[in-house]
Formats: sequence, structure tokens, C-alpha cells
Amino acid sequence: MKRIAFVMLAIIPVLFAHPQTNMTVSNPEAEAVIMGNYNPGNYLPGTIINHVDSILHGVVNDVSSDTLMAWLQHIDSFHNRNTGSDTVSQTNGIGAVRRWLYQKFNQISEANENRLLISYMDFDANICGMPHHRNVFGVLPGMDTTKKEIVFIEGHFDTRCEGACDTACYSPGMEDNGSGTVLVLELARVMSRYAFDHTVIFALPTGEDQGLYGAKAFANYFYNNDVEIRACLNNDVIGGIACGNTSSPPSCPYFNHIDSTNVRIFSYSMPNDSSRNSKHKQLARYIQLHQEEDINPLLETPMQINMILQEDRTGRSGDHIPFRQKGYTSIRFCSQNEHGNGSGTPPDRQHTTTDILGLDLTVPPNGILDTFFVDPGYLRRNSIMNGVNLGYLAMAPNRADPEFTPLPDGFIFQMTGIDSLYQNYRVAVRSRGSGTLYWDTLYNFTGTSTLEVTGLEPDKEYYVSVMNVENGFEGIASIEYEHIVVGTGHNHIFNNINMLQNTPNPFTDQTSITIQAGEEWVNATAEILIRDLAGRKITSVPVLLDQSKKTISFRNDSGMKGVYTCTLMIDGQSVQTRKMIAL
Repeated sequence: MKRIAFVMLAIIPVLFAHPQTNMTVSNPEAEAVIMGNYNPGNYLPGTIINHVDSILHGVVNDVSSDTLMAWLQHIDSFHNRNTGSDTVSQTNGIGAVRRWLYQKFNQISEANENRLLISYMDFDANICGMPHHRNVFGVLPGMDTTKKEIVFIEGHFDTRCEGACDTACYSPGMEDNGSGTVLVLELARVMSRYAFDHTVIFALPTGEDQGLYGAKAFANYFYNNDVEIRACLNNDVIGGIACGNTSSPPSCPYFNHIDSTNVRIFSYSMPNDSSRNSKHKQLARYIQLHQEEDINPLLETPMQINMILQEDRTGRSGDHIPFRQKGYTSIRFCSQNEHGNGSGTPPDRQHTTTDILGLDLTVPPNGILDTFFVDPGYLRRNSIMNGVNLGYLAMAPNRADPEFTPLPDGFIFQMTGIDSLYQNYRVAVRSRGSGTLYWDTLYNFTGTSTLEVTGLEPDKEYYVSVMNVENGFEGIASIEYEHIVVGTGHNHIFNNINMLQNTPNPFTDQTSITIQAGEEWVNATAEILIRDLAGRKITSVPVLLDQSKKTISFRNDSGMKGVYTCTLMIDGQSVQTRKMIAL
């Protein structure tokens, strides 16, 4: 990159067809921070650390494979972590492990000036005969209450054996999902000393293995209380390096193939949308950018991110999905190699009593002898990947919202409003012709709010976006704008024509769109194309420019609600795009 129908049978039975209700946060102080009702001065550390280099080098140096493995070994001692297992015992079952996790969060907070606020999220749902359940989480308050978007990282702590409600079996769940649990816990330990602009939540939900119950409780609670989530990073099956016989596609090549240098990121895009354009994919690209530019140069063993087109493995699901369903930006980190498809089919270890730390004396591509099924170095590198981006997201400026104007061989982004104040931007370009999910080229702009890119190759379809940059932190990229650069013999230069912002905007039932056109455009046939932020066409309005000022009345007959793009098209080419908001 140039840098300028398999269905898990045991997870959908009628037994679990009960929604979660009565979502409550046990710690009122944590809840006040989540709602943005607090004084940031009460949570400032003695020394404020949040420079981009401090986050990068601090996370890379401080994440400890020894700590990760020690915590994994302790979690293994609880014998059974099924969501419906014992809640009374001090040594066995789901109750014992969640109390231990709560205690570890408290110890982390005590070591960091008591800035991490620890809480349970209680909710009711009939899971394996158990009516009441508890997620565990810690809240690190942000320094700026005007920045309401929370950054959320999660890894479910429940596990299971072949039987979805077997509460007596030995269910170590070291890959699924002890690895994600200790990753989140370790990042809470490492990152609670930082002071971020945005509030960060380190979350350990339960009930994933019976239907994503704990994540749904979180997502519903945030949605019902109008809490803004900037990004949700879900970690599930994130430490194993060996391929299983039945690993769900897209996955690994053959049984016991070893891979400790690649990781998959799953994220949503519209079904059958070959453009691969969504805010979730933009988050994945943001993480891949920092892995290549910032993190890999500091690692002895660089990591490769493989962005996956689909939202999760075939026939599977994860805790990032309830957040996406509520409109939040979310992705899933998952090991490149996964040891099973969740059916508990030997010799695969997933959802069996053999999902253990193990002793697997194999030599992976990095040449380092791996002695565990959950590889310490691999889990550490994935923790670093999450932690650096978590810190960046918690300090980054807002997602850009530019005005886009196409040119015959390029385009212009005009940064307006608060975006124009940054004066530092990165423009990302990827081409449809290459069929890639990744950005092809990045352009840097400083000291200007007019970002012009020219010289794009003809006869290609491009997707372009822009990131605000502040204090070295990139914001998540804007939505992608589609632009087709045709051959030079067919180019139009769209001078002396302008589509004004629709009014009113926002609108409910009806809005007006005015086009101002010079004499050369009178009697031209145009089209107004309305698309959602995923690039999907909602409707189009044919327009005959039979006068120099043409006003079109647009009725919201299709029940649009949210943010959309409104593009003026002439001869199949995009002339100008603006945002419109339907209430």
C-alpha cells in the first residue's frame, strides 16, 4: 500500500429467546460519567500523559505477555464460566470469576489514583435457567465533557462446553474467550494512567455464548440513554495461533496450520455492496493505517491486518453486532487461525474441555518457539494493536464532514465549520479497479482547508475520504465519496454550476434543492441522486435545467431518517455532493 453456511446449532434454541430487561449500572458515579454529568477536574491524574508518542511507546513497552498469561492461568482455575453456572461459590462458576474481575479492576484503579470507576451492569434475561446476570466494566473519565463520544472496548468473559447450558463441565475457554478477557483487563491496567479527552470504557460482558446477551444489554442501555459511542472494539478469540479442522470461513487453510503474525478485522458493510463503503470499514482502515505506520516499526515481529468484507465468520456472530445494530461504529478483532466453529467437534478445541493453554511445541513463521495454544507474544501484539488505537481514538478530533467537488482528474474537499479550524488533514484514496478494501494512497495537507487532489488515473472508480488531524492524532475518516474519472476524451469540466444546500435542513416531510446554472447548462438533463452513508441509492429525481435558477421540491415519501448525501449528476458524472438530514 502506497502511504501518501455454517450455523452454530447450540446458540439459537428457544431456551434463549428472551430479551434482556432492567439494565442498571450499580455504581452511580460511573453512570454519571457515562452520561457526561461530572466534573473532569475530579478525575485528573497528578501528571497528565496523553501525547501521541507517549501513548504509542507507552502501550508498546508496558503491555506484558507475562501478566496476560498469569491472568489467563488464574481464570482457568474457576472450572466453569457458563453464563448459567454457580453464582454463590467463591472458587467455581460465573459468579466467582466476575467477582475476581471486579477485584482486579479495583486493584488497577487503586494503583492509578482511583481514577478508574468500577461497576456492574445488571440485567435480567432467562439464560440457561438463570434469570439475572452481571457484566463487569471500568470507566476512565475523559477530560473534556463537551466531547460526549465514549470509546468502548470489550471481550466477553463467559465460556461453554459442547452443551450450551452445561454448568458442571470443565470449560477453560482460554482462546474463546479468555484471550479477549485478559486483553481488556491488561489494557485497563496499562492505560488507566493516561488522561484522555474522551471517556473510555473497559467492558467484560457475559452471555455471549448463548446469544450476545451482555453486549445487547450494554448497547440497549447506551442507546436508550442517548449515550454517544465513538467506536466499539470487540475482541473475541484473539490469542490462538493454530487452525482447527472446522474453523468457520473465511479462515485458515488446514488443520494445525500456525499463524502468529496476522489478525482478522470483521466489520459491517451493506449486503451485496461491492463498494465496501461503511463507517465500520473506515474504522478498520484507521486501525490498519496505524498498525503499518506507527506500531509495526516498533515491533520485533510486525503484524498484518486482514480486513474481512463480511461482519463475522460465516454463520457466526459476536458482541460488536448489537452495537452496529444500534447505529454505533463497531468492529471485531479475531485471530487469523481459529480452532473450531463452535460446535465442539473434536479434534477442534473451541467450546470443549480442551480449550486450554496447552503445550504446543511448534515453530511459527516468526521463528519463536510457541509453547501454548494461546501464544503469549501473539496475544501481546494484538493487545498493543488495540491499546494504541484505543488511545488515539480517545484523543482524536471529530470525524470530518467535508464538502466534496469532483474534478475531471481528481476532486476537492472543502473543509468548513469546525473542520476548517484544524488546518491539518489526511486525504485517503482507494480505487475500485484494484478491488481492494484498503486505502491505496494518503495525501497530507497542512495550513489550508481547501484540499485538492488531481492526476488520478482515467477510467477508474475512486472512493475518497478525509481525516481531521489535531496534535498528531487522526480522526476517523469521513464517509467515502464515490468519483468516476473517465477517459480524457469524455471529461466534462463542471464550471458555472452550483447546487445550493437544501432548505430547510434538517427537514421532515419536504425540502427544496436549488441549482444555479450558467447559460451553457440551460436545457441540460441532470439528476439528483439521494444515497445513504453506506452509498446505497435511496431515490433519484430527474431534473431539466430549463432556466438559470432551478428549484426542485423533494418530498420524503420513502420515510428517510438520518444523514444522507445529495449528489447532482450530469451525464452520469458527479458534479457536487452535499449532506441532507431527514428527521
